[in-house]
Amino acid sequence: MNTSLVAGLIFWGTMARVLSELMTLSPEHTQQGLLWLCNGMWVGAAGILIYAGCRWLRHDRTQDNKEADHEH
Repeated sequence: MNTSLVAGLIFWGTMARVLSELMTLSPEHTQQGLLWLCNGMWVGAAGILIYAGCRWLRHDRTQDNKEADHEH
């Protein structure tokens, strides 16, 4: 079975469940939940960017060290 198909079904099933639950809440709770979700996604994206930047810097430093060692 195709892995991406299974992942897509799980994702859309989860989204349908979340939307179903949001419809049962009051508008204030729904807005608060969406606000927290949005903020959480921004924090997650920032964390991924910081992690990628650290990996890039670490890789860049190791490349510089390898080039310097090769010259000696």
